[in-house]
Amino acid sequence: MSFIDKKTIYRDFDIRGKYPEEITDEEVYKIGKALVHYFQVKKVAIGRDIRPSADALFASLAKGLTESGVEVLDLGLCTTPMSYFICGSTDVDMTIMITASHMPSEYNGLKISVEDSRPVTGDILQKIREIVGTHTFSEETTHGNIISHSLQQDWIRRFKEKHDLSGSHLSVVIDPANMIGVLEIDTFKAFEPDISVHTIFDTFDHSCPNHEANPMKHDTLCHLSSTVKEKTADLGIAFDGDADRVGFVDELGNPVPADLIGCLLARYVLEKTPNATIVCDIRSSKALTEEIAKKGGKPIREKVGHTHIRTRMRKENAVLGIELSAHFFFKDSFFSEGGPLPAFIIMEIMQKEKKSLSQLVSEVKKYHNSGEINSQIARTPQEIYDELREMFKDAKLDTTDGLTIHYEDWWCNVRPSANDPVMRLNLEANTETLMSEKRDLLLEVIRG
Repeated sequence: MSFIDKKTIYRDFDIRGKYPEEITDEEVYKIGKALVHYFQVKKVAIGRDIRPSADALFASLAKGLTESGVEVLDLGLCTTPMSYFICGSTDVDMTIMITASHMPSEYNGLKISVEDSRPVTGDILQKIREIVGTHTFSEETTHGNIISHSLQQDWIRRFKEKHDLSGSHLSVVIDPANMIGVLEIDTFKAFEPDISVHTIFDTFDHSCPNHEANPMKHDTLCHLSSTVKEKTADLGIAFDGDADRVGFVDELGNPVPADLIGCLLARYVLEKTPNATIVCDIRSSKALTEEIAKKGGKPIREKVGHTHIRTRMRKENAVLGIELSAHFFFKDSFFSEGGPLPAFIIMEIMQKEKKSLSQLVSEVKKYHNSGEINSQIARTPQEIYDELREMFKDAKLDTTDGLTIHYEDWWCNVRPSANDPVMRLNLEANTETLMSEKRDLLLEVIRG
């Protein structure tokens, strides 16, 4: 099947599509002009990852911007969190990251932020789409300039100023999956010799020859797990395609779900900021909201998607945001992903408490989770929701994002993907047996 909302490159969270069939040089040129028309920006920073189409899309985007009188800062190769850092810490009016995250290299897109690194949300992207389709653009008489601006050293300096791993003697393995996260290896190596840094798949190759750059899929962490065990390292770190997501493997080689990492991050930030608010997506384990409340914080569940989490964080002035897909958002990072920041916090916790990552995780893991299961479906999402409502009519139901079904001893969320034509199931129960039973029942309905 194909969901109707997948027929446009203007998504809920960004602009994205296959190049050049869906996202084209001409369209991106017009998007540049439309952004100036809508936001009246004067200075825009543009970064990009290593996809083959990145340079062509940069040229088209920069042309549209400079012809509209904008000064463009060419960031060159950078991660998405680096682009957010520039937007929040300098005088630029907007940053645009040319990337399609974890998707295959024939895809590309734009992640756009404005005003102190605020995400441009889906409703605004639809307005940009309208402008692109209907507006007649005139060329400005005064063109803007393109100025090269390298930011990696400033980025590394920021981490060195904020984190102290002196004498920790921790050993870490980094897997950037041959994508732009390769740049973050230098961030970790800046802390040597206090930590030991090992790397795999550490050269640029947009074809991702070793595995998909998507740490939420635990099968992409197999090489990292085996290397952690081989090197007797303390933890492993994996980045996604644009390095705004961070996956973890413990010293035993076991992948650690992002919501359990979130429990440890919540402890850390609540110790520094008592009674603070923390936002997590609706798929996260009950263990996370319980840990936040236990430590005196205020947990808030929000719809899946980085723009939803970041927007809600600003509204609530939250200090931390956690998404099950391994996005971690921090108020100190302009309510956006902090790149390797969660890894440095976890290492600081390990150093302070003198505990292994597996020991720390065992303290917060309480329930049995299915993981996120994707299903191709033959019916509409609404038809599936209707059947589930009838089947579980005595449950507490929540439609914040898809359909969430709550019972005392188990709960689940069923929702369509924002990027792929599938339905996603996340289910958690108090026992392994109950989890398996309810998972199989739900999948039968979803795939029926």
